[in-house]
Amino acid sequence: MGKIILEKSLLGIFLALLLGLSKSVLAEDKPDPREELATAVPEAIRLLKKMEYEEFLTTFISPKQLEHVKNQKNFTIKQFAEQFEKTHATFLLEILQKIEGIKPELDKDGKMAWFVHGVKDAPSDTIVFEKVDKYWYMLNTSPPRPAEQPNAADSR
Repeated sequence: MGKIILEKSLLGIFLALLLGLSKSVLAEDKPDPREELATAVPEAIRLLKKMEYEEFLTTFISPKQLEHVKNQKNFTIKQFAEQFEKTHATFLLEILQKIEGIKPELDKDGKMAWFVHGVKDAPSDTIVFEKVDKYWYMLNTSPPRPAEQPNAADSR
């Protein structure tokens, strides 16, 4: 009788470990939504709709721009998020909703993506994403699109 209880206990422990391991493996296999523009934009929309501004900013601002913000004296990410909520969150959500599902214009290296959004009163008619390593981030500036850049041959 004791042997059966021991075997059932060991089986239970084994199954629990196996279940825990499979959940861990599944969590690790799930790609970060920023790896593809098609998933980055919906993720950005989700965070803005949930008003998770700090997470949105730390997730979608390029590491270089985020580092600049972090280096500001007497200015925290929390304060940055509060300012963002008051000044940019609403129209940025509108812009992201307009570009969702639209193919962007890419540079020749596929590292910059321009979406033309057409949102009235926005600072620019485009929103730009830049791929840094394996993640896409939104840029605070709007560099010229490839179609707007002068041809190198023309400048000789």
